Amino acid sequence: MPRIRNLLFDWSGTLVDDLHPVVEATNQVFAEFGKPSFTVDEFREKFRLPFTEFYREFLPEATMEHLEGHYHSSFKLLQESIGLLPGAREILEWGRSRGMRIYLLSTIHAEHFAVQGARLGLKDYFDQAYTMVIDKREKITEILRKHGLDPKETMFIGDMRHDIDAAKAGGVVSCAVLTGYDSLEKLKASSPDFLFRDMPSVLRYLQRHVDEDEAELVPVATVGAAITRADGQWLMIRTHKWSNRWGIPGGKIKGGETAEAALRREVREETGLELADVRFVFVQDCVRSPEFFRPAHFLLLNYVAEAKEGEVVLNDEAEEFRWVTWEDALKLPLNTPTRALLEKIGRNNPLAQAGPEAV
Repeated sequence: MPRIRNLLFDWSGTLVDDLHPVVEATNQVFAEFGKPSFTVDEFREKFRLPFTEFYREFLPEATMEHLEGHYHSSFKLLQESIGLLPGAREILEWGRSRGMRIYLLSTIHAEHFAVQGARLGLKDYFDQAYTMVIDKREKITEILRKHGLDPKETMFIGDMRHDIDAAKAGGVVSCAVLTGYDSLEKLKASSPDFLFRDMPSVLRYLQRHVDEDEAELVPVATVGAAITRADGQWLMIRTHKWSNRWGIPGGKIKGGETAEAALRREVREETGLELADVRFVFVQDCVRSPEFFRPAHFLLLNYVAEAKEGEVVLNDEAEEFRWVTWEDALKLPLNTPTRALLEKIGRNNPLAQAGPEAV
C-alpha cells in the first residue's frame, strides 16, 4: 500500500458523536408532518446520503427548503450535547505532527461546524473544511484536483456507505469506522479498503504504516542564519515552503562543503548578500514539521551573522522580505525554528551572545 500523506475526514459519526441529536432533530421534522418517529436503530437502518434521497423517500410532500429550515432550527438547540469520539483529537494531532495535509468533507451545515469545531477545538486542524456537501462523490475529485493531492496517497475516513462510495469515486484509499450512522452490514456491503472498530484502531494502523517507512526519512543537514545589519534591523523572509510563514535564508549543505561555506553560498543565492561575523548559535532537530510543505527531517545548523552593504535580491524560493527590529520580528507569524533561534539569540548585542566561531 502506498504511503498515506493526506487525510480526508467525515465529521458526523466519524470525529464527533452526534447520532442521537441528529435522530432527535429528524424526528421533530417528521412529527411536524404527522409521521412516526425513528428509533436510533431504525434511523441507522433507513438513513442514507445524499440526505435528499432519504427525504424524498420518507417525506416526498415536503420541500427541501422547508425541511432544512426546520431541521437546522431544531438541531441548534441540541448540538451542545455533542462530544468528540474517542481518538478524534489524537489522530488529527498525529497527522499534523507528521506534516500531513488534512481536510474535512462533510454534509454538516457550515454554521453547525463553526459552532462545534470551535467548542471542541478541532476547527484549526483542517487545511480546509468542505461543509454542506450534498454529494461527496462529486466533490472529492474537485478537492483532489484543487489541492494537488495524489489519490494513492490519500485516505478518506468516514462512517457511512456514501463516504466509501465517495472514496472510490476519487480513487483514494477508503476507510470505514463503526462509530456512526451505518451498521457493520451496510459498511461491509460497500467493500471499503479498511474497516475499523473506531478511530484509535485507525490511528494505530497508520502509526505502524508510517513507522515502517520512517527509514526513508533520512536526516538532512542544513544551514541558516539570522542576519542583522549595522542599524540593528533583522532580515526576515517569507516563503511558501514554510506555509507562507516568515523565516531566515538557508538551505542544504552540499557534499564536500563546510557548513559555513554552505551558509555563505545559500545566503548569496537566496538574497544576494555577503556575510560578515558569522557565528554558530545552536542545532535544532526539525522532524516532520507541519509547517514545512512536505514531510522531512532536518538538522538545522543555526547561525547569526551581519550583512555587508548591498541590496537584497530574492530568488524564486521566497515571496518577500523585510528588515525589521528584533521585537517586530517576533511579532511576525514566524516558522517555529526561526522563532526559537531569535529567542535564543536575544535582543541585546546578538553577535556577542552567539556561540563560538563556526568550524
